[in-house]
Parts: sequence; structure tokens; C-alpha cells
Amino acid sequence: MTKKDRLKKLIQDLHAGRSEAEVKAQFKQEFGHVTSEEISQMEQALIREGTSVQDIQKLCNVHAAIFSGNITDLHTMDRIDRKPGHPLFVFRKENQGIYQYMEETVRGLMDRFQADPTDDHRIDLLAAIKKLATIDQHYARKENLFFPYLEKNGITGPPQVMWGKDDEIRDRLKHILQTELAPAELLEAIEDVLEEIDSMIIKENDILSPLLVRNIEPADWVTIAQASHQIGYVFSGGIEGASPSDANHWLEKHSGQLPEEPAEEVLEATGFIRFPSGLIRHEDLIHMLNTSPQDFTYIDQDDKVRYFSEGKHPVFDRTRTIIGRDVRLCHPPRAVPVVDQMLADFKAGLKDEETRIVMAGTKVLLVRYFAVRDENNHYIGTLETTEEISGIVDQVNELRRQ
Repeated sequence: MTKKDRLKKLIQDLHAGRSEAEVKAQFKQEFGHVTSEEISQMEQALIREGTSVQDIQKLCNVHAAIFSGNITDLHTMDRIDRKPGHPLFVFRKENQGIYQYMEETVRGLMDRFQADPTDDHRIDLLAAIKKLATIDQHYARKENLFFPYLEKNGITGPPQVMWGKDDEIRDRLKHILQTELAPAELLEAIEDVLEEIDSMIIKENDILSPLLVRNIEPADWVTIAQASHQIGYVFSGGIEGASPSDANHWLEKHSGQLPEEPAEEVLEATGFIRFPSGLIRHEDLIHMLNTSPQDFTYIDQDDKVRYFSEGKHPVFDRTRTIIGRDVRLCHPPRAVPVVDQMLADFKAGLKDEETRIVMAGTKVLLVRYFAVRDENNHYIGTLETTEEISGIVDQVNELRRQ
């Protein structure tokens, strides 16, 4: 039996009800140490063989407790997490800030509330929990920026399990903030979520970090740093080398390492269209737009029709002969003043959108107009979306009756 299989058997024993103390003792006796990759392979093997992600999540904290302090590649990996401003450095320092905030601020307010459960003390405690809930940004960076690189390299087990635990933490925090709990219930709920967050800190530092070091290339860290600013940082502002300005300084210093974009002639030859947020084949874009339940029509800044989608069930009949036509000529004369006024408001910056509900027999049509503006906020056209929504209206009415 391989080391991975023996490790998997040990975890299966844990899931079957064997005590954590027994499993931890056998682990230390048989293995002593494991690598984060071996843990990743073990979790993926369990999932492949039928153990649900939810079942692994249930004992995820116990796994972390067993492995904590016994992961060898923490000591041998390239310590990019020690380089100020590096995305992984900032991520791990956020964990330091989160832990410090929980121990010093949240627990301090818990002690005060337990001793004197007044409304004012409850308000202060819940305000601290509301701030703790901004941990969502920390988890969002992990889920949206780190996990895709692991998944590209076939590592899917740990991301699935961690994301599930992240959502459990989010739900617990939301429950605390949205539910009127008795003092003892409130303190118990907060204690539970603090333990969950503390366990996730261990998993991120001991298991996730080495996996990221091995599977993310230097240029990809620059891409991650760019996107990190869009999501935001939490609990690291006062930590040297980990503030948003430190992260920005690291990005400026390493921006020359960004991977080269494919040349335009290469994209054209392969049928791809480049967008700031990705690449898509020309034919795929057509099918995507035509699959949407919304019909799209776009007119340029000179009020000429330049594009419309061709879905299977168009709300209004349109033919390709309207391309290049003045939009006013596409409407009956009595509607032209309304069109003129809307476009004038869009161009003057008085409005950014208009919505109309149209009844057509038993059908309910949602028609929306959006002013399209460039990065300098200059008007460049108008997008019209139309959708038949009577089915959605019926569902909403049914929910209201329940």
C-alpha cells in the first residue's frame, strides 16, 4: 500500500468514527510528516472514490488539526510569501491580521458582553462581527484568483473543500448579523465561527500556500496582483509590507513580467477576438449572444443601427436590412419624439438607462435602454435589450401566494 493510500485509509477511519486522538497518534507514528501535495492527492482520491465534498468539509477542521505542524514543504519551498507586497505575502499577512482582530477585538468584546449583556455592548459586538465579515474579500481573492491556477494543474480537491468551508463561514457570519439571538446563543455562535476561521487560517497557511508556490508561475503572480486590487484587501493595512500600497508597489516593480499577449494577426488567424477580460472565438460569441433570452440591438453615436442578435425566439421581428438605418426610421412616427428625447438625455448625460414594460396580449415584455459610454464617459451608442418575461412574472406571483 502506497503512502497516499495509507494516508487515505487513515482519513477514511476518521470519517467512519475513529477518534481524532487515535488517528493523530497513528499518523505521527506511521508518517511523521506529509507534503501539501500528498494531502491534495488524498482529498482528490477520496472525492473520485465517492466521498462527497460535503462529507470532507464536515471533518476538514479535524484534518487540519492532524496535519498541522507536520507538513514538510512549508520548510523547503521557495519562500515568496516572505517578499513584501507579493500577493502570497499579503494573503498570509491578512491571516495574521484576521487572527489578531479575532483574539484582541472580538474576544475582548465577547468577554465584556458576557459580563454585562447590555444593548450597547451587543451593538459593539455585532459591529465587530460586521467588520469581521469583510473576510469575504480575503476568501474571494483565494477562490477567484488562486484556485483557477490549481485547477489548471489538475488540483481540484482542496479548492472544492475550502470553498465549501468559506461559504459555511459566510453563512455563519450572516446568521449572527441577521438573527436576534439570546446572549448565550450569540456568544456560542460567535465562538463557533471564530474556530472555523482559525481552522481555515491553518489550512491556507499550511496546505494551500505550498500548492500555490508550486503551481503558479512568476508572471501569473503579476496577473493575480493586478486583479487583487479589484477585489480588495482586508486586515493587513497596518502590517508592514502587506498594505494595499505595498501590494501596489510590488505590482509596479514586477509589471514587466506580465505574460505576452498573442499578436493580433495570430488572433485573427485563429478566429479569436480579444477583450480586456479574455479571449473568445468569433463564432462562439455569435452563438452566445443568440442564446441569451434577451434580444440585443446596438446603435452607434450617430443613431445608426449597427448590430442585433438573432435568437431563436425574437421578441420583435428584425431583418438584416435595418443595419445602417437611422433608428428613428425603425419606429412608427408617433414613437419618434419619445426616441429623440431618450437619446438626447443619454447624450447630455442626464440619464444612463430607461426601462419600459409593454403588454402584448398575454405576454409581458421588458424593454430596457442603456447609454453606452467609453472609459472617459463619452457617449458612444445605445444598447437595447428586450425579453419576454411573462413566465418570470408568473413565478414571482406564485412565490407571493405561497
